[in-house]
Amino acid sequence: MNKSVCSLVLSGVLMLGTAAQAVSLAATLIMPGEKSWEGAIVGRDGDWVVFQTGSSPRPIRVGANTIEELQFDIKVDEDRLNELNRNREYERVISSLNSALDPYSAYSDIPSNLASYKELLMELYYKTKDYEKAQEIAAGLIKDDRDPDVQEKARIYGVLAMIDAGETERAEAVIAEYGWNEELNSESAPARLYIMAKLMALKTQYADAMELVAKIIAFNSQDTEWMQPAELFCAQIYTELGKENPLMFDSAEEVIRQISLLYKNTNEDDQAQLLKVKIEELRAEQELKGSTEESEEA
Repeated sequence: MNKSVCSLVLSGVLMLGTAAQAVSLAATLIMPGEKSWEGAIVGRDGDWVVFQTGSSPRPIRVGANTIEELQFDIKVDEDRLNELNRNREYERVISSLNSALDPYSAYSDIPSNLASYKELLMELYYKTKDYEKAQEIAAGLIKDDRDPDVQEKARIYGVLAMIDAGETERAEAVIAEYGWNEELNSESAPARLYIMAKLMALKTQYADAMELVAKIIAFNSQDTEWMQPAELFCAQIYTELGKENPLMFDSAEEVIRQISLLYKNTNEDDQAQLLKVKIEELRAEQELKGSTEESEEA
């Protein structure tokens, strides 16, 4: 037996051994030219995906970068997940999604029908302040150009996660790359205004941040996706200003009252109530500091 034939036989033995040990995942393999096959993914060998069709006795190897899409038959109770999400039980949703997606992790670099679940995970990691995970998922979604809306959302949450993680220089560089810092006005997308407001606040440029937030509130009153976080962020800015001027705490509390009235039982309402407690603590610290200074002067 010559070397080339020996290599082919050995390769086939190794491939079948890998397939036997791997978890079989029902999937539709879609290739360029709208060619598709029903079957199952039975393994991954570096840049190769091992795929078994129902009509073929032997699996085939397909280059991962040649696959247009994998459509997995994933088992997720979406109604239950949506209920948990509405109830803001984010950690439980994250745990359930990770458990459901874990068997497919070896194929996360290949376009698939899992993007919507990853999009939700990205948002929830951001809401729970796991900014590293949010950025990681966002980076993967940005590479998938099948849905421009999902790509844009991933860019938004990726940058927001950078800002909230305190990565000022990196966030500024990405924002400049996207051109989101150019020509900001009342007609700018509320997401862009919000991102730039967050960046300005990170740089302690609170007046500029408040001006941008005011544009969101004034010109995007029907856009609850950005109105609610903008209102909350307005209260957060007032709270920061209150550290130097206690009268700003009154303004923050007024915004918190409005959030509780208009957006009851939302994530923003939850965060606003936590902010209210923080304001009470800051007021107490200022009063204690004032009393101590008066005692020292006396």
